[in-house]
Amino acid sequence: MARPDPQNEIWDKHLHPHLRLLLPSSSPPIHLEARLYLPLPLPPSISKHVNILGEYSTVPKKLEDLDANLRDGLRDMGVERVVVASHPWGRLGGSMLDPVITSHLITAIYHPYHSHTTDPSTIEAITPSPAELCGRTAVISYNVRGVGLSGGSQPWLGTGSDPEDLAEIEKIGVGLLGDSVKEVFRFGYSWGSLLTILAPFPTAHHIPLKKTLLVSPPITVFKGITLLSSKKFPVALKDHHTHLNKPVWLVYGTKDEFTGSSTYLNFAEEQGKEVVKSIQVDDADHLWRRDEGQKLREVIRDWLDSSGDNEEMDNKLS
Repeated sequence: MARPDPQNEIWDKHLHPHLRLLLPSSSPPIHLEARLYLPLPLPPSISKHVNILGEYSTVPKKLEDLDANLRDGLRDMGVERVVVASHPWGRLGGSMLDPVITSHLITAIYHPYHSHTTDPSTIEAITPSPAELCGRTAVISYNVRGVGLSGGSQPWLGTGSDPEDLAEIEKIGVGLLGDSVKEVFRFGYSWGSLLTILAPFPTAHHIPLKKTLLVSPPITVFKGITLLSSKKFPVALKDHHTHLNKPVWLVYGTKDEFTGSSTYLNFAEEQGKEVVKSIQVDDADHLWRRDEGQKLREVIRDWLDSSGDNEEMDNKLS
């Protein structure tokens, strides 16, 4: 079968080009499966390495196996923003392939006006081209230990090395894309929200962490997970805010199966508006399906475009 051209095919097939990688964890013998989603257009040095879901599959490459042309191509793309995405709990089937990441986050970033129910030919006529929509943003998602092709295993209680792994993936992703990167955002969904907050802050000057968005964090569950941990979620969240010097965004649905609206409201009130910017979406459950998924994409776009401070924005979406 002929290899598809990611520049032309990706828009029509609701997909986005990415590299499949095996990256070192915070414990180097253990590698983690990752995907690096890239903005369009792709230079020729990268196109031949790109994996497109549904068309063909590539074998994930280890960091040391990336050839010089690919490394140079990544650095020459001029990526200015990297979004690091963390997935739901692996013990319950969570992975980097969760639709909240592969569909809602990726679509909000690269195809903000795209709809699975709309004829792509009509979209192309009335909206900016895919290259214009992609901007200069890359997304890196990964499987925690024991999920997919990632080595090791995930603990039943506590977070183990997972927060440190997120920070390591973040550092490697920025390193691959070079000195053009100006800012890093963190995106945590469900259990992944905990890792997003607990992960060590970047220490290198060239990795400026600017914004964080938490989607449906199961706050009550976190109390049990961190029972034996030295740092609890509320304390870590305040530390995170101090580092960002701006509110952490938190979006949740009124029909979330793990956490009630009143719990989220009370939590946000206890933390204070300077720490948490909470957004409630009516009728959305934990999985963000159907119309509620589109509302989540709207929140993601607002988060991406925000200055990060307490902008005026409705804290409820109907």
